Amino acid sequence: MLIAIACLLGLLLLRPRELRVARSDLGGFAAIGALSVGVYHALWVFSIGLNGAAVATVLIYTYPIFVMLGAWLLFHETISRKQVAALVVALIGCVLLVRAYDLSVLRLSWIGILIGLGTGFTHAGYVLFSQRSVQSYSPWTSLAYTMLFGSLMLLIINLMAEPTQVAAIGGLDSWGWLVLLALGPTLAGYAMFTIALRAIPGQIAGLIAIIEAPAAALFALLILGERLEWPQVVGMLLILGAVTFSQMANSTAQPTAESIQQAA
Repeated sequence: MLIAIACLLGLLLLRPRELRVARSDLGGFAAIGALSVGVYHALWVFSIGLNGAAVATVLIYTYPIFVMLGAWLLFHETISRKQVAALVVALIGCVLLVRAYDLSVLRLSWIGILIGLGTGFTHAGYVLFSQRSVQSYSPWTSLAYTMLFGSLMLLIINLMAEPTQVAAIGGLDSWGWLVLLALGPTLAGYAMFTIALRAIPGQIAGLIAIIEAPAAALFALLILGERLEWPQVVGMLLILGAVTFSQMANSTAQPTAESIQQAA
């Protein structure tokens, strides 16, 4: 909700015209916000609880697969063998990086796997919808409305799960950290990703976004002093190599990307 309020207030003060959205498009923002922000975050919490952080992280990074398939089915974008190869390598890198190979951190159940895949599927919806919405509206407009409806859906889910309880965060320090995290890395991450969709196809942007996994591992190493096992280092290198390879493959297929933008 903090992100939605920040975006809406920012547009209201700086670019009020960009708050205007056609009624037909508003329904799309409402649907994708509720699904790909509200339901997505609820599924993510359940996935961590059922699968553990390692498996949940791997499953959420299946979303580039759904983006690739969705772009092919909905927008008739081509899928190259190089993109598929880069995606497979990146997923293998994620498995190694989060130590999903370690049986002590591996917890599997059918319901957990389905919920984990649900996080990837719902997040893919955000990518595919935003890829088209930013062609007609400002990325900030798209982000503001999807976050608004997503926050409302998440509130409804929380009230349904615990109707007799009101979530409370104690102390100014806790609120300070909450605001900092919401308006800092979370807002910045969503904003940069949405803006990038104006220039990069969703299936490429989704693959590049996986680089946040090795970035988080590096922060844990440098700031928290955590140690990385050698398979985790190999996983980081595989992810970085896959992202680099996908960018090189995309640059060689630039005419195809331009034709997609013209069609949009």
